[in-house]
Amino acid sequence: MADAQVVTAELFGSLFVLMQDLTRRADEQLAPLGLTSRQWLLLAVIEKAFPDSPPTLSEAAAVYGTSRQNVKQIAAQLSQRGWLHIEADPADGRATRLVLTDKVAVFADPAVTAGQVAFLDEVFGGLSDRQRRTLLTLVVRCLRHLATPTGGHRP
Repeated sequence: MADAQVVTAELFGSLFVLMQDLTRRADEQLAPLGLTSRQWLLLAVIEKAFPDSPPTLSEAAAVYGTSRQNVKQIAAQLSQRGWLHIEADPADGRATRLVLTDKVAVFADPAVTAGQVAFLDEVFGGLSDRQRRTLLTLVVRCLRHLATPTGGHRP
């Protein structure tokens, strides 16, 4: 394998290891709230990407980066725990909307916010502000590249 291919393969594997570690650590951080990282991410997607109107399952799935069925399963778990309501769209009965409840206000609680800040400092503490910005730029670039119609591959 050429050097660039070795680096790319190592980067790919390292990202998976990082993802596993971040998931484990986030799950531990969220356990007192009764949430998993996947559930938290769906709440965050709904709150941040759809601030003006509750999204449909399909809209949330597109931003979340998974199937509609997977989002439906996660949303059902969150609904059972009181984090959101799953409602029929009043204008289109075929569409299902995800409506956050007031329970998400817990994320504005100073103690919860302090815990989140400490967690993020633990994760990114080894990086300077400039390195964090560069990493964000590179991750966003990869995500956009993967979102191209050909999935980043040339026909």
